[in-house]
This record gives sequence, structure tokens and C-alpha cells, in this order.
Amino acid sequence: MESVHNELEFARPPVDEVVLSVLFKSLDMLLAPHLGTIWQEFKKEGFLEVVEQPPVMPTIENLSRSNQDPELQLSNVPNFSRIWFIHEQQYHIIQVQRDRFTFNWRKIEPDQKYPGFTAIFERFAKLYSRFQEIVRSMEVGEVVPLQYELTYIDQLLRGDGWNTLNDVGEVYKLFNKSEPSSSFWSGAESVILRTSFPIEDLNGRLHLAVSHRVRVSDQKQTLQTDFTMRGFPQAAEDNVMITWFTSAHGCIRGKFTGLFTEDIQTRTWGRK
Repeated sequence: MESVHNELEFARPPVDEVVLSVLFKSLDMLLAPHLGTIWQEFKKEGFLEVVEQPPVMPTIENLSRSNQDPELQLSNVPNFSRIWFIHEQQYHIIQVQRDRFTFNWRKIEPDQKYPGFTAIFERFAKLYSRFQEIVRSMEVGEVVPLQYELTYIDQLLRGDGWNTLNDVGEVYKLFNKSEPSSSFWSGAESVILRTSFPIEDLNGRLHLAVSHRVRVSDQKQTLQTDFTMRGFPQAAEDNVMITWFTSAHGCIRGKFTGLFTEDIQTRTWGRK
């Protein structure tokens, strides 16, 4: 694929995790033993560890509905587990269940370099194509996509531009109208914000979540910002998956730059 031009460049990017996912029509003939076959193939790519997780319930964005909540899709067969295949280097995960294929890039070490969207997408696309081939060879059905999903999880640890929630206006532009001395947020102990934006060009919605939490890995306080774009292209064209994910990334990038203050972007993250 072509590289994404004008990607944001940071000396210390806030990206903690990137998740790319395809929801497809349920492969009702896919049984637990088939997962062993899938794992044997991905072990060749270095995914040596297996972890069992609860399944993710399938939901579909519907722009024709005034209610912004996605629709729940029910299958005629019982759910079985979602399986993680974890790479030997730990920062790549493949997730497989009967109706979903997901690829995660995650930050494991503090000095681990974020490889950029283009590199992550190329890895995802290669593994997804391999997954389609494996399913086809097992004769359990065809992978028919219903929805694409791209998520960025950003972390801003306490001490990096903020110390208490009274400083939230120094981080997010939408909170920076009040004077610090009389800030509405003075004394607050938690923040949770959720909103969504219909994106007609991507036939879906961009979901934004901001939350103050304690990070499980090290018990440090953090302001976590999640961007999730879900949708599916209406037109069947060549390279449709590349086009959709690239556009979704651009949409998230635009909201990112509009959400965080210039000071956080330049001083804390070292925007170039």
C-alpha cells in the first residue's frame, strides 16, 4: 500500500495501543478444533502463546437510526471463546472468534517506538489475508466482511502536563475555557466523557472516550483517550479495505489534533 502522507510525528507519541478489526458473517461451521489448525499456521509467524478470552458481542453501526448506539447482531449458534495468539515479542496480538478477526499493536516497554499507522496496517492486512486463506482451506465457509473497526488508545500519565484534574483544561481544548483559579474541575476525583460523530463518508461513526483511571500495569494515574472508528464502505471497489482504514486513520488524526492543546502536543509529546 502507499504510505500515509503527512502523518503526525512526535518525539514521544502518546499511542499505547492500536487495534484493527474486521467483523464478518458468522462462520457457524468453525469449531473449536479448527482454532488449533489456525494457531499452527500463525505459529509460523511467531505467535507462540495462546490465551482464551470471552467473545466480543457483534455490533453494527447504522447511520439510518437516530439512536447512536450500534445494533446488536445475534447468531443462531452458541458463542465460543475469543482466542488470543500472542507474538513471542509480546507487542502483537491476533484475536480470532467465529465472526471477528482482530490485530493489536501494543506498547510494552516505555521506550518502545510506535511504528506508525502504515506499518501496523500492512502487518494487519498480511495476517488477515492469511486468515482468509486458512478458513478457505478448512472449508468452513467464506469470510464475508460486515464492518471494519480502527481504535487508537492514547495515554497521558500524571506528571506529563497535568498533576490533578484541575489541570484538565491544560490537556483538552474543550475544557480550557475556565480560569485555573476558578476551574469547574477543581477538586474532581474522576472524569468520564463519551461522545460520537457520524461520519457519512465512512458510513459509520467515530466514538471518543476520555477517562481518568489507574493503569493496571504500573498503578500510575493516567488520562486515557480512546478513538474508535466503526463502519463499512458502501461501494465495492478495488482496495476498499485499504481506502477505508486509511480514511478512518485520517479522521481519527483530525479529531486528535482538535482535541489536545498545542502545549501538550508540542512540549509533552514533542510534535515536529
